[in-house]
Amino acid sequence: MTRKRSLCMLASLCIAVSLISATEAEGAFHISAVSPEGSSSALSETPSSSSAAHAPLAPAPASQAVPDSASVVPPEAPEELPSTPLEESQEPIDLSQLAPEELSIDEQAKSLQYDIPMPWGHELFEKYRQYYLSDEGRKILLSTMEKAAPFMDYIESKVAEYHVPQELAFLPVIESAFSPFAVSRSGATGIWQFMKNSINGYGLTITEWVDERRDFMKSTDAAMKKLIDNYNDLKDWALAIAAYNAGLGALRRAVNAAGGDTDFWNIYDKGLVSKQALDYVPKFLAVASILRYPDLYGLALPSQQLKWKAIPLDRQVDLKLLASKAEIPLDTLKLGNAELHYTITPPDNSHLLKVPAEKSDQVKAILSDPNAPLVRYDIYKVKQGDTLTAIARHYGVSISMIAKVNPGLNPDRLKIGQTLMIPLSLQPLHPSTSSSANNGTALAPSTSHIVQKGDTLYSIARRYSTTAQKIASLNGISINSVLRIGQKLKVPAQP
Repeated sequence: MTRKRSLCMLASLCIAVSLISATEAEGAFHISAVSPEGSSSALSETPSSSSAAHAPLAPAPASQAVPDSASVVPPEAPEELPSTPLEESQEPIDLSQLAPEELSIDEQAKSLQYDIPMPWGHELFEKYRQYYLSDEGRKILLSTMEKAAPFMDYIESKVAEYHVPQELAFLPVIESAFSPFAVSRSGATGIWQFMKNSINGYGLTITEWVDERRDFMKSTDAAMKKLIDNYNDLKDWALAIAAYNAGLGALRRAVNAAGGDTDFWNIYDKGLVSKQALDYVPKFLAVASILRYPDLYGLALPSQQLKWKAIPLDRQVDLKLLASKAEIPLDTLKLGNAELHYTITPPDNSHLLKVPAEKSDQVKAILSDPNAPLVRYDIYKVKQGDTLTAIARHYGVSISMIAKVNPGLNPDRLKIGQTLMIPLSLQPLHPSTSSSANNGTALAPSTSHIVQKGDTLYSIARRYSTTAQKIASLNGISINSVLRIGQKLKVPAQP
């Protein structure tokens, strides 16, 4: 019995030794499979613990040698991996930071933020993008943004103030190319292209002295308010932009025809407004999608923008005299004060003169000096038989202009010997504005002029942006010479 018990114990011991040997052999197999140079990459190829738990263990081959446990160096236990799911542990990928070879420019553009959704994939939108990213299109955008430099600081500040989409700052690109003197075939004027019948309620006025549609400050405020009104009515920015072009009434009718649908692209597909308005929106959005992120497309836009200061006036100012005294380029003052018909400000005391901010203190000092002459006048002494109408015609100015600079003047009761101040600073501010002073006929620069009925040296000088004195001198006549209809006069050519 004792012998039988001993044999059973010996058999149990042999089985135990065999199991231990098999376990050590399997451990050695796994240890040798781990690359000592890159354990992480090897671990990544090892089945997950969950799949291993359900896989049957393969028996060790009978021929496999059992390693010497003394020669095996057990690996360091890896740190416990976090249990957070992979999709929760990763940072969001910023596609805009990927290299071009990893992500195309279009893909990067689509991943960026826009205040107005871009219609990626829309045929006309993509065609306009393709054009403006061509060599020709790039030149147009760069040239236009050069013209925008004097105005963008103010426009962007108003976009932020009114909390409207940033893309709206680029609307003048397709409206006027940022020219305050731009006039469309239909008469829309200024950077934001306001029609005469669309300015009511937006703080813009048109007088014999100014056309505030050309005032970049007032027209920008008016455009923001108009676009906001369109949006509040139509509840869609693309529709609001289309209404800026085609009119709010046209877009209201389109929405009604669409059964109240306020999605512009549905109205586009149905062709419910004019083709011009339909094309206007994808064209604008194509431009805005590029100019919102110019660096993405390698467009080096002007980095320096002009800042302006608006100074209230209490007297008339001739821009030419002020430019000389304050050492400001005359063209800069003309751009900032493009609303003026002439190079002289209105005689009322409510006009705001825009000057570069860096020159504002110097200009204020000049304006505060009562002895500083800032307007050129001629002093006329009334003769027997004179009428205010004849005097106004002689100088090429309106009766109201003479009346405004001569307080208390009674046009119907002139006295012989009475002196009148006649403003001589009435040169057109810009060739495109001369039509306001010449009944819609702006004469091209010339070296000669045929006198017509009603012409005077002063009216001719105004037409050619010169002075009556220069014309008189060039023709060997006096400033008060009587002109004959059909007479040929030499006129200094414009530079």
